[in-house]
Formats: sequence, C-alpha cells, structure tokens
Amino acid sequence: MAEQAVLNVDLADVWEARGRKGYIRTIAWGDEITVVKQTATYLEVSISVFRQKPDGSILPESISGYIEPTKSSGIKVGDVVRPVTDNKVLKVNFVDVQQGDGMVIESPDGKVLLIDGGDNQMFARYLAGRFRNTSLQQPKPIDCIIVTHGDADHFSGLSEILKSETNKVTRKRLFMQPQRVYHNGLVKRPTSMNNKDVPDTKLLGPTKTLGGKLYLTGLEENLLDVDDKDMNEPFREWKQTLATYNSRSPVSFRRLQLGDTQAFEFFNREDLRIEVLGPITTQVGGQPALRFLGEPPKGPRIGHDSLNDSDEGFTGHSASHTINGHSIVLRLSYGGFSFLFSGDLNDEASRFLAREHNKGTLNLRSEVFKVPHHGSADFSGAFIQAVSPIVSCISSGDENVRKEYIHPRATLIGALGKWSRVPEPLIFVTELVAFFKTEGPSRLQDDKAAKKRGPFYGFSRTAYGLVKTRTDGHRLFVYTDSGNVQMKEAYAYQLDSSGVPQPAEVNRA
Repeated sequence: MAEQAVLNVDLADVWEARGRKGYIRTIAWGDEITVVKQTATYLEVSISVFRQKPDGSILPESISGYIEPTKSSGIKVGDVVRPVTDNKVLKVNFVDVQQGDGMVIESPDGKVLLIDGGDNQMFARYLAGRFRNTSLQQPKPIDCIIVTHGDADHFSGLSEILKSETNKVTRKRLFMQPQRVYHNGLVKRPTSMNNKDVPDTKLLGPTKTLGGKLYLTGLEENLLDVDDKDMNEPFREWKQTLATYNSRSPVSFRRLQLGDTQAFEFFNREDLRIEVLGPITTQVGGQPALRFLGEPPKGPRIGHDSLNDSDEGFTGHSASHTINGHSIVLRLSYGGFSFLFSGDLNDEASRFLAREHNKGTLNLRSEVFKVPHHGSADFSGAFIQAVSPIVSCISSGDENVRKEYIHPRATLIGALGKWSRVPEPLIFVTELVAFFKTEGPSRLQDDKAAKKRGPFYGFSRTAYGLVKTRTDGHRLFVYTDSGNVQMKEAYAYQLDSSGVPQPAEVNRA
C-alpha cells in the first residue's frame, strides 16, 4: 500500500530499474515522496520530475523509480524514509530573484512563510513549480508573508503571484491565500508632487525632532488603510494585490519591531521559534517611531571598523538608507541551529543591533546568515562579528546596466570570511548557483522587436539559482543544484556533545 513519506538521509538517487540502472534524479532530505513498496534491499517510490517536451516546455510528471542504497554507504533501507506525519525537517530556501530577496521557510508541520519576493516574476514562477495544482477554490495557504522593508526589489514580485492566476500556461499559475502580512511600518511616498521633487525627509511620512534627531512617527499598521496618494507606484500595486487577497479571505496585517514575541506564536513550537530583533523603535510623543538615518562615509571603504559601534560618520537624512536600515530582522532557531534574516540592513542600523548584542539584550549569533543588502559595501564589521556565521547566503543578481551595483562587494565577502567562527566558512551567492546552457544564435519572437534588436547569442537556464538548507535542530544540510543533474554541491554539519556544530560527511543513498 502506497504511503506518503519524507526522505530521511541527505541525498538519495532514484533509478529507473533495479540494480541502480537508468538514473532519474537525486532527491534531498525532507523531500516528500510516495513509497509504493519497501523490501530489505530497495524502495519502490513515486516522485515528480520535470521533463522537457518537444516544444521546449518543461512540465512535471509523476513516475516510479527505485532507491537502492549501496553497501558502501552504510545506509539501511529502513532508514531512508520516515512517515510524513513524523517529519522533523525545517526547510529554508534562498531563491535567485536577481537583484532582490526571496526566501521560503517551511516548518516540519507544513507551515509556509515567505520573506520578500523580488521585483519580477522569478519568485512567482518558482513557487508555482513548488506548490502545484492550486486553484481559486483550493489555493495554497501561506501562513505569513514578511516584507522586510518597502523597496520594490523586495516586494513587487509578490504581486506577480496574483497576476500568475491568469497565465495562459497552467503550470505557471499559483493561487495562494496569505493569512498574515507583516512589514516594518514605513510606506514610500511619491518622489515628486506638482512636478517638483519631494525632499527625502518628506518621503516616508510624518516626522518629529527629539534630542536633535529626526524621527518618523507615522508608522502604518494596515496597508489597506493608507491613502493611495501617500504611496508610490509599487506600494499602490501591492495594496491592490493585498485588497484582492483580503476580499477572498481576511488577511491579518501587523507592523513588526524588536521584541514582538507574540507575532509568530502561530509558528513557534517547542524548540522551533522566530524572534523579532528589528527594527528598533524609540518612543516619541508616546508613540513608536523610527530614527531617520543618514548617508554613510564616502567610499570605497577598506578596513571597516570591526569593533566600532558608534554612530560617527553618518550625515544628513537619507530616505533610502532609512528604509533599508529599518528592515525587519528575524532570528529563526531550531534546536542547536539558527538563521538570521537581515533584509537590507546597512552599516548605521547594523551598529545599533551590534551594540544591543554586545550589551546582552539580544542575540545575533547564527549559523546561517542571509547577508544584508545583496552584499553591499555599506555594512558593519561589528554586526558580522556578532553573527559569526558558518553559512552565508548573498541574494544578488545585477543582470543589466540599469541595476548595476557591483554586488556582492569584495570587502563584504572578505568580512564574512574573517568573522566566521570556522576556518572554512561557506559563502553562497544566489546568482552564481544558477546554471545556463548555450543555445547559440537567437532572435526575439516578435517580428518588429526582432528587427530592432537583431540576432543575439542566447542561453537557457538549466538549473534554478537556489541555496537550499535543511535542519532537524541537530544536523544542518546545505546544498545547491547543478547543471549536471547527478551533481550537487552539498555540505553537512552535526552538533557535537557540547552542542557545537562540526563538519560532517554527506550521506547519500
């Protein structure tokens, strides 16, 4: 009798026939499969694979195969899978959305959180492939969407999910229903009014001065209550998207700040929990407010002060640095492993957090680190030292001249290596773990556009840019796919008797 199960080893190869013949694909720890038959030497399983069709489309199909551990692996058939009802694996995927952020967290009991979503359709396409067979009547429940801050490269792509519902290609559609939407409370205003540029200090809402410093006092809770005239175009589109989801089923909105311990009670259980570490607010006139941040010292900067947590060197009032610096910061802990998600934190704001860490009022130390701001040079060495990561993920993709920021910066990558707690830290860049195939001379499909553009050299994507992490609180597994389907870049860590992560062998059935 077929049973739903999850893989219980790091990697397992699936074959078409007994005797490990006819390689199909490799699946990973925590992946769901259907076990058709189990014997002392093999498992017959049903899995989904993506096949390329004659027209070039790549479609999913369900096929049967065999998992047959080798004797040299030391893995017993009975240890390869466990019942899906007994799943212990937390999955965190860092998705290549080009210049932006997009992450998916899935708890052992199936709760799904989205953190940001890029500014294009890549995140929507990835989610449609992962959560298939949805419909308006049966949408995929999303327990929470967290928008770390109000830059379009972190949330405009979420509106593409709603647009995908009308895509002509069924496999590209995703119907979802978010239950909660969390954000940092800052809404970007239009950059011009009456044909005049709006000054930075007016771009993020009402302000008050306290102790010689400027603070933002108009922090929003429910984005649906914000007037359209007080939003720039990406925010207006996001509001319309949220209004549609809210009309189908009520969505709970919440502004997050340091210490919001109740915000993730729906997710937290036993030794799995999320803490909110930022942004850090100040009481101004009896209301929470966010300090207006300034411009960092001029670069190029070499020799970031690793222990300097002062506010010296930051001048003026910068709306862009303010909205970045007050990104939502989350620390996800499961047993002995932690993940730190840091949005687009910059040097000035990171020093606030490093100062609190050094005082012992919050804990930044984490094994897996979502590096701030796509690897920007505007970082704090003190902050990275406090995190002291083992695995760092940089989400970047400067795909054209319009968005060229030279991310990630050499100084940032050097700091990640220097301040890691291990001699050989892992540093991943989402755009570098995508693989492409050379297609040769190509042309655009539209004749008019093709005539204007002319022929060009084309490439197709053979492997999505994904950094995948898995943990049960005792073991951490990190891997990426390759253009060669039989290859994975994979690493593992195991807690020792003192609870310290140590490098471990990757087990492959």
